[in-house]
Amino acid sequence: MKLRLITLGVALCTAAAALPMATAAPKVTVTKSVALPAIWKSVPAGKRLQYVRAAELDATRALAERIMGISVDGETTVKELAAADDSVKGTLAATLKGVKTVGKPTYHEDGRVEVTRSVKTQTLMQTISQKLGSSKQSVCREVVTAEIEALGNAAIPGSDGHARVMAKRAAELDVYRRLAERAAGIQITSTSTMRDFVVQSDELKAAFANVVKGAEITEITYMDDNSAEVSATMKIGPLVRVIVRTVSAGGKVTATKETSKQLEITEVGSGAAPGSGGESTDAAATAPTTNEIDILVEQALGVATAL
Repeated sequence: MKLRLITLGVALCTAAAALPMATAAPKVTVTKSVALPAIWKSVPAGKRLQYVRAAELDATRALAERIMGISVDGETTVKELAAADDSVKGTLAATLKGVKTVGKPTYHEDGRVEVTRSVKTQTLMQTISQKLGSSKQSVCREVVTAEIEALGNAAIPGSDGHARVMAKRAAELDVYRRLAERAAGIQITSTSTMRDFVVQSDELKAAFANVVKGAEITEITYMDDNSAEVSATMKIGPLVRVIVRTVSAGGKVTATKETSKQLEITEVGSGAAPGSGGESTDAAATAPTTNEIDILVEQALGVATAL
């Protein structure tokens, strides 16, 4: 009988341990809404949240494009590695699910709302480094940081802010074009430019496009006439090394001293909204896609004529 009571007591204790521990009720706070510029005060809360969501999607899309366009060794992008390797693909998907919003949305008097989002890439880059091998891991670490941020935009259609968001997108396209044109004209040898080598090889052309896609937007400036300027920096060191290594296979080729010094280049692009009042009614004007940048690259190389 005593043994049965002890066994019953142990069973009851085990069952009690499996139950969730009691927790305090959640704290409920009533607070004032965020201070809004005049143009935003007339926008219903539900509609305002839709604009915020549009800005979040814009930032997330920009992060995804940037991560997939990263040239991890001057020849291969993250997107290409993911397409060829299931472990990289799975890690990339998990990385993109980890995108988070940094801080609170910023509402502007011109009708814009901005949202900053970030994603940690350390696990992804570790997986890629293992796939590339030790000889290329240093290059992989060189081209990407542990965390990447992107700014998303949306605006009330018809507002000055909407025109500026559209102008920013045009300026981004312009700065990518300028970066591509400038890089294409860089002297690799005393008699040949980067363009001369790149147009002769699909592999080098792909590597060139990957480097342009990996350019980092460093500054955005809105003008009082609703135009915009965008500054961007592009690392060309890995690309120069790939070109020199590739063309050296057929003979001794070395880069000029000036080229060796140009580890990165910076350009400023300008843009204005289409039409006098902004013809688009979409709340968000998304960042340039990789396909659009591919077309700009081909234009810079002289193998395409229209965007």
